[in-house]
Amino acid sequence: MTIKAGTLIDGTGAEPLTDMIITVVDDRISAIRPAAESSEPVDLDCGDLTVIPGLIDCHDHLDLDVGDEEAQSREPVSYMAMKAVANAKVVLDAGITTLRYLGAPHGVDLELRRAIAAGEIPGPRLFVAAEPIMRTGGHAHFLGREADGVDDVRRAVREQLKKGADQIKVMASGGMSTAGSSPIVQEFTDEEIAAAIDEAHRALRPIAAHAHGGSGVTVAVRHGVDTIEHGVLLTREQVELIARSDTVLISTESVARAVAETPDMPDHYREKISGSLAASARMLAWAHEAGVTVAVGCDTAHARMDIEMSALVEAGWNPLEAIRCLTLNGAKVIRQQSELGSIEVGKIADLVAIDGDPLTDPSALRSVHHVMQAGRLVN
Repeated sequence: MTIKAGTLIDGTGAEPLTDMIITVVDDRISAIRPAAESSEPVDLDCGDLTVIPGLIDCHDHLDLDVGDEEAQSREPVSYMAMKAVANAKVVLDAGITTLRYLGAPHGVDLELRRAIAAGEIPGPRLFVAAEPIMRTGGHAHFLGREADGVDDVRRAVREQLKKGADQIKVMASGGMSTAGSSPIVQEFTDEEIAAAIDEAHRALRPIAAHAHGGSGVTVAVRHGVDTIEHGVLLTREQVELIARSDTVLISTESVARAVAETPDMPDHYREKISGSLAASARMLAWAHEAGVTVAVGCDTAHARMDIEMSALVEAGWNPLEAIRCLTLNGAKVIRQQSELGSIEVGKIADLVAIDGDPLTDPSALRSVHHVMQAGRLVN
């Protein structure tokens, strides 16, 4: 198949190209050349559109929507699964071709991954965490595996790996959506955090730490955690610590803004989020200044990658750098940068054609005309 791109943004940070032909053979990009140098017939004419790589959402929970997460987690598993199926189609249609599903109860994420991979339902390719791990009564205790003590934490990690988790997620701090939980309180001991990271890495799996702020961030980064999720209350010193490490920060600005703007949120959730918005913007500016590697996730505000890009640009990233955070940086988080995340010869053909220029208007990311996933048009 040949695709004509009016504008091509390849995700590497390179300047856009105009009037380009992308040739796809099977599931791979086999050639990229100027249209003037190609005599091939065009199968998909996107000459009036901008073509970008498939977007990569590095933090989502497809079985939940913005709102009362505890109440949603008490729903029957069949209902949660149907919601996840519906949201998988929503995010794929929005150009998110790959998604990191950071925890779900009852194996919902594991079975959704299987159904999508088998071609039974449409959705992004999934990298899943199975059940997130938290201390007894800790943040999101209603949807994960509670563990106490070093041995039990190690056992909990092994359980998720046995189920088939691609990565592990632990709650290193409290959270916004759980009543009575402080987002800056370290909820596991230093030894428990270190044990979880060690156990995941000995199995050659990455590990994500939910951590808004507080000492849990410092402990996790010093022990080599792969990603810090959210990080909205990080101090400048913690941002600089992350910059000196191999840890990636996953920004989730879209869910925070959605909670602050939605009227029927639980009071505790809105109050904590509203009080953190200014701190989050300041933290992202520090992250840009320090050179932190950042990828993004929409969390329960599914498919709002336009908001994620806007937040990065507001914090100092230039638009091409921001697109890279939404694509190639995400591929690095899931250890798939040789296959995904940019439009380059030899890579898997995940392409999105949008109306408008996201470099001048991030809301253009909402105007999706075509989505190609692994060489197949899915929208």
